[in-house]
Amino acid sequence: MGHDAPPRWDRRMQQRLAHGEAAALGELYDRFASLVHSLAYRVLDDEDAADRVTREVFGYIWEHPDSYDPKQGPLRSWVAGITRHQAVQRLRQTEAASARDCGPDAPAPAEIEEKIREASTAARADFIVTSMPAPLRAALELAYFQRRDYRQTAADLGVTEDEARRRLRLGLQLLSTAHNHQALPPAQRSAAAPRSGSASPHAPHAPRGPRPPHTQHTGPGTSAPPGGPGHGRSL
Repeated sequence: MGHDAPPRWDRRMQQRLAHGEAAALGELYDRFASLVHSLAYRVLDDEDAADRVTREVFGYIWEHPDSYDPKQGPLRSWVAGITRHQAVQRLRQTEAASARDCGPDAPAPAEIEEKIREASTAARADFIVTSMPAPLRAALELAYFQRRDYRQTAADLGVTEDEARRRLRLGLQLLSTAHNHQALPPAQRSAAAPRSGSASPHAPHAPRGPRPPHTQHTGPGTSAPPGGPGHGRSL
């Protein structure tokens, strides 16, 4: 869903990246690296693979800052979309290689695609939960994750039972959208390939049930944004 007036920071960041400002990439990394790594880890369940995806995502952003359209939503959502797509592509490659190694004992293609779909959905659900307004997130965590009833949720939040129901209903409606988006099929790719030769992520709404926000992985294994010889634009 588009936004008529995206945050000024998003517009300015895109402009700085488009001008090849290395400091802008560093700022973007500081702001979103934890999100990127957390989403990638949610899909891949592998620390090293999540590290690689984190580097690839920021490399792609450095190479293609103009692929972000502020009218389509905030920069944070665009970065998350790139991450989910790139992580799903890597999971698909990993599962395909594993199936080849297993030979006749390999899972059926439909089983592999179901695993990929569930992983993608889980990542999207995590992003939705952490992105929704704090009152909705608090109600959702109490009632959905901690199994509190409406009365207990209302008491914990200091609101009426009707308000607790309203917040939970809205939170669950938002969360349900994670299941309405499918991972991209294998043949689909972004039109613009990064100059570095890495796989080209796009930004689909492509995301397993959601994980409580407080249990998400919190940080990448790398401490600096990608750049230098591995990318077409030098820093």
